[in-house]
Amino acid sequence: MLINRCLASENIELCETVQDRNQAIATLSHNLAVFLKCDRSAIEQAALVREKARTTAFANGAAIPHCRLPGLRDFGMALMILRQPVDWDSEGHKVDIIAMITGPSHNVSAHLRILANCSQLLDSLSLRDKLKTAPSPKAAYDLVCTAEEAIERRRAEHGMLRELHSDHANGGDYLREVTDQFKW
Repeated sequence: MLINRCLASENIELCETVQDRNQAIATLSHNLAVFLKCDRSAIEQAALVREKARTTAFANGAAIPHCRLPGLRDFGMALMILRQPVDWDSEGHKVDIIAMITGPSHNVSAHLRILANCSQLLDSLSLRDKLKTAPSPKAAYDLVCTAEEAIERRRAEHGMLRELHSDHANGGDYLREVTDQFKW
């Protein structure tokens, strides 16, 4: 399962900021519930429980809240890009890009593939910077899908272990070549 199959431009929020982590998760849960045709509160509660167990925020300003629920048949992803970061957790993380993933509890391998791709995307400084200037949800969607294609090509050429090693070309950010294609 790839991000381009579970993310739609309608599930991308470009906003100035949100009040707090809970508001971000509530908004993204609503988008996912509409996309997956399921109960918003189940998604929201599962994501909040996961966040309380262990933060999904990274020091780079991104967070990937995620959950798996019984009864779902498909995966969904929603993305929120904030112009101003929000305090995310008690560890002091400030987050301005949130990628929320929800899927069926029985499909662990697909969940892990989506998480891996999302982590690779959000590990790229050039991609995060470009997303923060996206003029529209459709533009952000196109960028994410193009970058994911680059990740998949790289994985096919070099294997999974390549992801664990730093790429010193482009300052360690191999997705810079992708982001440079987007002129906005």
